[in-house]
Amino acid sequence: MSERNSYTACPSVANVSLANGSQRWPFSADLRANLRELKRARRHGGCHVECDRERGNATRLPWNTGGLYGGWGGHAHHGTEPGTERTPVVFVHGNQRDACDWQGHAEFFLQRGYLGDELWAVTFRDGSPSHREMAASLADFVDQVRNETGADEVSVVAHSLGVTGVRWWLSEYDEHDHVDSMVGLAGANHGSVLNRWADRAGMSEGTYKMSPFLRDDYDRDDDHPLARLNADETPGDVDYYTLRGTEDPLFWGCPESPELAGATNVALETDHDGVRTDRRARELVFEWVSGEHPYDLSLQVGLPDQGTRDGAG
Repeated sequence: MSERNSYTACPSVANVSLANGSQRWPFSADLRANLRELKRARRHGGCHVECDRERGNATRLPWNTGGLYGGWGGHAHHGTEPGTERTPVVFVHGNQRDACDWQGHAEFFLQRGYLGDELWAVTFRDGSPSHREMAASLADFVDQVRNETGADEVSVVAHSLGVTGVRWWLSEYDEHDHVDSMVGLAGANHGSVLNRWADRAGMSEGTYKMSPFLRDDYDRDDDHPLARLNADETPGDVDYYTLRGTEDPLFWGCPESPELAGATNVALETDHDGVRTDRRARELVFEWVSGEHPYDLSLQVGLPDQGTRDGAG
């Protein structure tokens, strides 16, 4: 476990074009596999798996989203008694993913005493949303969760692109008073070499829509949105946590980009998706947002009747 006080920008590497397939990439096979997975998900409408609902489908939520976003959550969806005993948790997905990503977390939390009204996940309408789009959706989603549960605050757990999306929402909508804790998993908080190269190559649409925002050289321009966001990396009365993978190919050249000054920063020996899916990652997320040890026997309960629970895809 480590805590950082400052950040040094990623090293500059010149004369690389992502648009030129004949040019050799200094990237690993793991990174190329990650990029292929993004393309595959895009062919499925921005779903990691072939989802059976449109991204703006709100049938698993107890309110009408008007097609702005989809997702799941609440006691009816999870098959539990209504009400809350803990701070509700909102899960936020990354690039070309959706709420499916968090079904394992929901089961992990339900087995440890969480109620359905304490577990929510959003699906952005665009598989590769802009930060402005993420912030608008999160503003409505979190307001609705608070209205449904009566909670003053939520905890937010985000992965990859969703991390800077949550931070942008917090900043632009001044929502710090409504967030108890924020957990960022493999977020490009200080940009990435890949996004800088993509932007220079003119790749700033579709899957690479976020590239101008997530350039690693943002600190050379005080007006850059990421520079403004990082003027204070952990603002407000919010408990911040980050998790990064030591084997994450998306942070080639700048492995500590996911860390935040003033946060509890932890590194696991895993890759980009492993910081979300590995059991140790789930244990840390649970401990951070609940304040309880995940293997306290007093928390262990059975899952709700599977027959009453809808799929979380």
